[in-house]
Amino acid sequence: MYRFLKNHLFWIVCSFIFGLYFAFLALIFFAPHQDALERGFIPCTKQMMQELALCQKNKVSCTFKLILKNNVCDFKVVKKGFDLWLEGKEARPWSYYYFTPTLNEPDVLEDEALKDYYQNNQNIAREMEELNQKAIELQIRQEQLKNEEKPQ
Repeated sequence: MYRFLKNHLFWIVCSFIFGLYFAFLALIFFAPHQDALERGFIPCTKQMMQELALCQKNKVSCTFKLILKNNVCDFKVVKKGFDLWLEGKEARPWSYYYFTPTLNEPDVLEDEALKDYYQNNQNIAREMEELNQKAIELQIRQEQLKNEEKPQ
């Protein structure tokens, strides 16, 4: 038995570490990815995608760094869920990131009174979504201009 451990301990430890990492990836893979309240792993993924759009030079190294940064953020989400469970605020450790997602209702204005209301008043939710999208586009454009100005 001792000889077996001596000869194979390195590979046993490596297999254990890789197994834990793949279990962590499976945990993220099966979690909900759309939620109106942006709970769980959704903010981490959203932040990674916004930063990924800004990667212009050294795309491979930039992408690799963003993936590692996203893994750290995902690990913090798992840790927070476990901490909330220990504090008694969640029924199970995975309740923080495995939940029934709340989806946005489509903006269907079938009611004439509601259509008239939004013609005369602001639709704040729609305007905020448009402003967020414009902010992302502006960041991307600024990064492109900054990269064009740099001498090669």
